[in-house]
Amino acid sequence: RAHRALECRGVTRADLRYDDTTKELGELYLLELNTQPGMTPTSLVPDLARHVGIEFDELVAWMVENAACDG
Repeated sequence: RAHRALECRGVTRADLRYDDTTKELGELYLLELNTQPGMTPTSLVPDLARHVGIEFDELVAWMVENAACDG
């Protein structure tokens, strides 16, 4: 929801904290939304993409092809 609320495009990485002392199920708190996540082959975004069958080169190509330029 934060990604959409802030009108982000492309890939973002959310840093969250879980507080299990506030409610029976606990609560998640958004610390930051990173619009420039790490993109080394071992960073989280490429690792998650690889997990669903998207190779690093495919991910980078998709990001470049879908980049929007404000002008």
